[in-house]
Amino acid sequence: MKAFLLLLAALFVSATPLRAEPPAPAPDAPVYVVPVRGQIEGALLYVLRRGIAEAERQNAAAIVLVMDTPGGTLDAAGDIVRSIQNAQLPVYTFVEKDAFSAGAIIALATKGIFMAPGSVIGDALPIMMSPFGGVQEMSEGLEEKAVSAVSALVRSAAQNAGHDPELAEKMVRRELEYKIGDEIVSPAGRLLTLTADEAARPGKEGKPLLSAGTAADVPAVLDQLGLAGHPVVELEITSTEKLARLLAAAAPILMIIGFLGLYIEFKT
Repeated sequence: MKAFLLLLAALFVSATPLRAEPPAPAPDAPVYVVPVRGQIEGALLYVLRRGIAEAERQNAAAIVLVMDTPGGTLDAAGDIVRSIQNAQLPVYTFVEKDAFSAGAIIALATKGIFMAPGSVIGDALPIMMSPFGGVQEMSEGLEEKAVSAVSALVRSAAQNAGHDPELAEKMVRRELEYKIGDEIVSPAGRLLTLTADEAARPGKEGKPLLSAGTAADVPAVLDQLGLAGHPVVELEITSTEKLARLLAAAAPILMIIGFLGLYIEFKT
């Protein structure tokens, strides 16, 4: 009976199809560079989708997001994360300077995060902006609801891309403690924010904590990815997309002007 079971197990293993490795990119396959700078908003989503679609049509070797952002809207970040997860090409992030809030969430959805010397990533706690500018205080229930949703988003993004989900969640939940063995990397009561050197330090299972490497520029990133020599295509933002992004960024100011106009009209 034991021999029979072993024979069945061997037949099952041999019948199980092996997962095919993705083919190596052609030597002349381009690398698409997509800028992610300024506020993260809905208009950026369409820029990123266009870049991914164009790169896939050209059978690109990879896509690199060049990032410098203070953050942005959660809706736009969530849609961008899903677009990256659905991409047929590997997507990487190069943090030029800052990747805060929505920027950090988007970076966690990419296969590898490279950081320039002196750059920073983290602090993805959701906040509510008032119509008149500035941060608006949330009730305890509303804050927990928002934090719970963002925590799930960053964990999903990190797990899907091969990053540590506990590390990602520490960028959202300050009450957690993040440890490597007995060493406390980020104590409870403080949101996780990492410099380039801190993100490249050894983490769990011998892997880097978060950063795949420190690089001065995009060519240095491609060298570390083994893609040096591939042609680089920088996605150009069209004038229409620039206008859309400008209007999206100026939306709060336009709303303030609208409220001011209503107030003046009422007084008049």
